[in-house]
Amino acid sequence: MTARSLAFLIVVNAALLAALFVMPSAPQKAEAQFGGGRSYTLIAGNVTGRGSQAALYVIDLKTSQVLPMFFNGAKNEFEPFDGTNVADDASRVGQSQR
Repeated sequence: MTARSLAFLIVVNAALLAALFVMPSAPQKAEAQFGGGRSYTLIAGNVTGRGSQAALYVIDLKTSQVLPMFFNGAKNEFEPFDGTNVADDASRVGQSQR
């Protein structure tokens, strides 16, 4: 290794270290909304008893509608099932506890 290539590597490493300290360390909020004025939240997780599937819940924050679905990893496809309205469900739970 020549002195010139060693100097080049030192400069590149110093620049990378400087970039590491300049970049923010906290992860940025992910935003991938679609449709005018709509906001959605996605909740994902594993399902007990379904080894190759994960549950996904897409919630429309404006209307409280939920689109639940399974992702089947074995078939590599989404399998939707009946959705619900979270606001209606929450009001029913509140009424049953009285």
